[in-house]
Amino acid sequence: MDELPELGTLARLDERLREVATDEAAVEAALGQARAALAREPNAAARARLLSYCGTALRLLGRHEEAVAAQREALSLSGRGSRARTVTRIRLAEAQRCAGALGEAEREALEALAEARDQHPELVDFSLQHLGKALLDAGEPERAAAALEEALALREAKGDEALVRSTRLALDRARG
Repeated sequence: MDELPELGTLARLDERLREVATDEAAVEAALGQARAALAREPNAAARARLLSYCGTALRLLGRHEEAVAAQREALSLSGRGSRARTVTRIRLAEAQRCAGALGEAEREALEALAEARDQHPELVDFSLQHLGKALLDAGEPERAAAALEEALALREAKGDEALVRSTRLALDRARG
């Protein structure tokens, strides 16, 4: 999977704080590459990573139901307690949010947050960010702001300005 492009470089946030492809042809090509690798891959953990990558590409292309299905399949292959499983839960929550399944997105984000707090503290800010965005879409700005404020504090401590900007943007939306 190392030869696959980083999808984050092919995306931007839209007005609803959803990532969308900046170069659909490049994302389609990356999706085709990942699907070809998936067809050849016998290892469950590697298949889970490839499926999650496909799910992210599908989400960027606006194919949200397909993205949810790919992330669910990836989650089913992910090892219990693994970092990859928590990352996949976060990605599944985001796909569900984009698909309009806001209750499911909130539940999945809360599960990811519980896993992150328990086993993968480096992922707590990501879990909170996606929980906050799901709550924002669900019309719960106060709960969204609480999650995003915690995410912001963690991201400021990390010192990653791109993550801080992303959280501030969502927090500004939550505060209205």
